[in-house]
Amino acid sequence: MKLVYCDFLAGCFGGTCGMLVGYPLDTIKCWQQASNCRVGTAMYKIIVMNNGLKGFYRGMTFPVLTTGLLNSMLFGIYGNTLRNLQLNVPDDEKRKKLQPRHIFIAGSVGGFLQAFVANPIELVKIRLQTRSCVTSGSWECLKNILKTEGFLGLYRGLTPMICRDIFPYGIYMLAYEQILNIMGCLPYIQEQRRRNAEMKLTSVNSNLELMLTTVSGSIAGVLSWIFVIPFDVIKTIMQAEPNPYVYKNMFHCISVNVKKSGWRSLFRGSCMLLVRAVPVNVATFIGYEYCLEKCKKNLIIK
Repeated sequence: MKLVYCDFLAGCFGGTCGMLVGYPLDTIKCWQQASNCRVGTAMYKIIVMNNGLKGFYRGMTFPVLTTGLLNSMLFGIYGNTLRNLQLNVPDDEKRKKLQPRHIFIAGSVGGFLQAFVANPIELVKIRLQTRSCVTSGSWECLKNILKTEGFLGLYRGLTPMICRDIFPYGIYMLAYEQILNIMGCLPYIQEQRRRNAEMKLTSVNSNLELMLTTVSGSIAGVLSWIFVIPFDVIKTIMQAEPNPYVYKNMFHCISVNVKKSGWRSLFRGSCMLLVRAVPVNVATFIGYEYCLEKCKKNLIIK
C-alpha cells in the first residue's frame, strides 16, 4: 500500500468517528440557525416534531455514507498537497521555514475542493434535520430537490460554504500542527516521550500521544470555527429554505436576515457549534492518527 493511500484511508476512518460523535449537536445547531431560536427551544422542537429523541439523528444516512469519503478526500488532498509543496523546496532550512505556510495552503486547498462534493450532502442533511423537506428519507429528499429545483438546486448555499471551509481548514491544520509542536517542546513531554521510546510505545498505544492529539485537535477545532460562524449560519438558512426564489444570493440572505432579526442572528448557534467542535475534532484526529499509524506500520512490514 502506497503512502498516498494511507492519507485517504486514515481520513475516511477519522471522519466517520467525528461524525458519529457530533451529529446530535449538529442537529441542534442547525435548528437554532434555521429558526433563530435558543438551544432549549431547538431541542424542544426537535423532540416534539420528531416524536422523540430520534429527531437528533434525522438525516444521518448521507453523512454516515459519505463523511468517510469527504474526510478521506480532505486529508488526502491535504497530505499530498503538503508533500508536493515541501518536495518543491530543495533547501532543508528553507523547507522547514516554509512549512507553516505550506500547511495552511494545503489545508485551504483541501477545504476548497471538498466543498463542491460536500454541498449537496449538507443540503440534504439540513433539509431533513429542519424538516423543510417533504420526504423522510435522504434519497427521497435528494430526488425531490432534483425534481423541483434541478441540478443547480443541489448547490444552494455553495458560496457561504466555500467561505466557511477554505481558510478555516487551513487554520485547522496549521493550528493542530503548531500546538502539537509547541507541546512537544515542553521538557515534561520530551522526557515522557523518551521513556515511551524505551518501552517501545507508539502513538497508537501511548496515553501521552493520545492526550496531545486530544488537546491539539480540540483547540484547532475551536480556532478554525471562531471566524466563520456567520458564513455557517447563512449557509444553513439558505439550504433550509425550500423555496429557491426567497434568497437571490449570499449577500441578499444576509441583508434580509439582518433586517429581520438583527446582527446577532448571524451568530445564532455559536455556543453549540463551538462545543460540538471539541468532541468532533478530538474523535476525528484520534481516528486519523490511529488509522495512519496502523497503515504505515503495515506498509513497513510489507
